[in-house]
Amino acid sequence: MKYVASLTLLLILAIAIFLWREPKPPLITELPPALEYERHAINDVVEWQGKSSKPDLADARSVSEQRAGTPALLKPAPKQVMGMAADLARREAVASSAISITHHSNMIADTNTPMSIPPLSREGYAAKTENRFLSVALSPLSTFGLEVDSASYANLRRQINQGQIPVPASVRLEELINYFDYNFRAPTGKHPIVVMSDYAVAPWNPAHRIAMIGVKAVDTTASSERGARITFLLDTSGSMNSPNKLPLLIRSFQTLLSNLKPADQVAIVTYAGSAGVVLPPTPVTEVYRIQHALANLRAGGSTAGGAGIALAYDVARRQFDSKATNLVILATDGDFNIGASSDGELKAMIEKQRESGVFLSVIGMGTGNYQDAKMQVLAEAGNGVAHYLDSDAEAQRLFGAELTRTLHIAAKDVKVQVEFNPAAVAEYRLLGYESRVMNAEDFRDDKKDSGEIGAGHSVVALYEIIPTGSGATPDIERRYQSRLTSGTTAMELGYVKVRYKKPDGDKGIEFAHAMTTRAKAIESATADLRWASAVAEFSLVLSQSEHAGSAKLNEALRRAKAVLPLMPDNKRIEFIGMIERLTTTRIAQE
Repeated sequence: MKYVASLTLLLILAIAIFLWREPKPPLITELPPALEYERHAINDVVEWQGKSSKPDLADARSVSEQRAGTPALLKPAPKQVMGMAADLARREAVASSAISITHHSNMIADTNTPMSIPPLSREGYAAKTENRFLSVALSPLSTFGLEVDSASYANLRRQINQGQIPVPASVRLEELINYFDYNFRAPTGKHPIVVMSDYAVAPWNPAHRIAMIGVKAVDTTASSERGARITFLLDTSGSMNSPNKLPLLIRSFQTLLSNLKPADQVAIVTYAGSAGVVLPPTPVTEVYRIQHALANLRAGGSTAGGAGIALAYDVARRQFDSKATNLVILATDGDFNIGASSDGELKAMIEKQRESGVFLSVIGMGTGNYQDAKMQVLAEAGNGVAHYLDSDAEAQRLFGAELTRTLHIAAKDVKVQVEFNPAAVAEYRLLGYESRVMNAEDFRDDKKDSGEIGAGHSVVALYEIIPTGSGATPDIERRYQSRLTSGTTAMELGYVKVRYKKPDGDKGIEFAHAMTTRAKAIESATADLRWASAVAEFSLVLSQSEHAGSAKLNEALRRAKAVLPLMPDNKRIEFIGMIERLTTTRIAQE
């Protein structure tokens, strides 16, 4: 009995000690105190994979089938219904697991400490030389490539929301104008894009005119079966350890996942002091595997951006699909400091890599050390677009509503060449597009690449015109010069030629559009031109343009408010609020 009693006592003591001990987490046993919540987020993801109480894809599919009235174990659902149920299950799984990862992303940086706003002096912007007025007698042709970047607008918004006057060099007029959608008619002919134009008195100089060229792409996303192979290249260096950088980036990835198709694939490459593959090419249906990779992300170390780009292209080639959009998305503040880091080195590397058929788009982020100039170089070299991520709302726009335009290209290498009529135009100036201006002979050179237009996208270009009789006459005598003085062509402002390639083609296709000389008051112009002119006037003021004339913020605001009822949307409402906020900031600082 004594032996049994002793054994019983020892057993009770062992159980008590076991229950008293705090269980250790199964995956990560040592973590810095600041990352304590990160450990739990990772463990939650792994538990969901192993416990039947957590939803997995099979369970969710069964639930969806039962809701549709089809017992999962008694009779199979039709293939289409099963596909829809699986997609619904995947979206529900992404949403539910995103809750844990969102908590994790919020805890990567110390969010208990109020984030101070660093000065803009360490941010890098390229010196910009504005397009000047050119004489039609000497330079009748204007050639440039279209672009749909939006980085400048979001970066400008960030500066204004922080109560700062934006850096003039951060203002790129064409990106501000093209942040918005326009009511251009959709293509109905054989070309995937269509051109329209409008002409009115320039609001900031009554002696000048403003001409708008609008391009609209066909929207084929509903019928397109084109998939996506996305390699996310994430900067996880120490400079990304801030609430508005890596944590925001992780939440943005959740938005991207929930909007991809079940057949799409993603991969994640990170770089800090060195580069590594966090997630090899993985179908988006493998939700928890992806979430686990995200949960392990943390910032620290220096920035070997060149090595990261090379590795990302290597991973992208491994999952390359000729029937899909193959894209590397680089997300960084641009602060490269190890290995290949100069603009020239990185540009040469990317231009060589793009021959593989993989495009590179760039998402810039952060405050204080944001390197905008480098972002522009990388995106242009990679045949992609440049965006700036300043909020969760912008993430919803980029990876939600705008995602189809990024993944489904309607036309690539889109170039515009305008021949101005000397009978109507003395001088002209292209507003913005400084980095996209091309030589006239590049227009038909299909080896010269240009920008892409996504499905359903609209793009605007503006010219400021000095009519014939108003501008200076060049002091150059010419033996040969044609000057139209009568007939239908004399009433043309200019002849617009557009050249593009099909998404999978290498041969340029051309068509043309004639612009009219009938200028109207800006209040009588189309709502599209009135809005674009308001954004342009806002840009001229902020960039401190030498061609701003009498441009004023309050005039841009007045015109924007007048157009809003005709083109109501949240982006336009936000723009009006930005002007009002900036006006208050300027008054306070004067």
